[in-house]
Amino acid sequence: MNLPPVVIVILTCNQKQVTLDCLQSFEHCQYPDKQIVLVDNGSNDGVEGEVNAKYPQVTVIRNETNRGAAGGRNSGITYAKENLQFEYIMFMDNDIVVQPEFLSRLVTGLHGCTDPRVEIASPLLYQMGTEKRIDCAGGAVLNFFTGSTQTRGHDEVDEGQYDNEAFPQCVPTTVLMARAALERAGQFDVSFDPYGYEDLDMVLRANPDRNPFLFVHDAVVYHLGSKTGFSGYTAEYTRMKGQNMRRFFKRHSTSFQWLCFNLLLPFLSVKTIVRELKRGNVRAIIGLVKGFLGLGK
Repeated sequence: MNLPPVVIVILTCNQKQVTLDCLQSFEHCQYPDKQIVLVDNGSNDGVEGEVNAKYPQVTVIRNETNRGAAGGRNSGITYAKENLQFEYIMFMDNDIVVQPEFLSRLVTGLHGCTDPRVEIASPLLYQMGTEKRIDCAGGAVLNFFTGSTQTRGHDEVDEGQYDNEAFPQCVPTTVLMARAALERAGQFDVSFDPYGYEDLDMVLRANPDRNPFLFVHDAVVYHLGSKTGFSGYTAEYTRMKGQNMRRFFKRHSTSFQWLCFNLLLPFLSVKTIVRELKRGNVRAIIGLVKGFLGLGK
């Protein structure tokens, strides 16, 4: 198969060594026609100069300030559209280490899919430092009635239980996307910054007809799962989390699902509220309520 050109957009912010480890793994990636675009989201750790010196084939786009996950990835999209020829685009975190054959298997699976409706594919993520402990097997299983976004297969040992599920009922978060799907979605929604849901929202907007997503179980990467942005379960964290959760499910739910979500929300929040009360973290509870109600700080 004549494999098509692929752009890979990777985001970094003050995680130089993690980013260098990611790019080092791509040195062994066997896919021939790939272009990596690294978006430096306002780092002050010298990552741009070191990447330019060690990996001159990588294009570094520097944002002078941290534009968030959505804004940073949008910088990569804009550059790719204006400067590169590509048929597929992939969005990856910088705390991922890839296996040599992962991209060939992922692109071959999507490009060779007999169902023309399938335009988005996801690899299998293992937890970094483990042999076969799953971080994510295809994406998040969404429940629009309860607001649940459960990561499929998380923390399970891979014993082949997902090998025969090429089209799972989940929404991928680490994605390879056909350009047609990208054009349909446009860009990531920056209103979800700085916390969450921008990746799920992007994929659903790229696939408004809810066509199947492809999961390629033998396209393997390892995910460190680093945490950036917020420090602890603070009032601002919970406010933004609640606000973005509400916006996401309102946008993508049916009217009936949205009604059920709002009716169930007080009961679904009890566990979190009790946990934070035991910790004496009343501010986090107030922040969560403000977020669900769409209130400001």
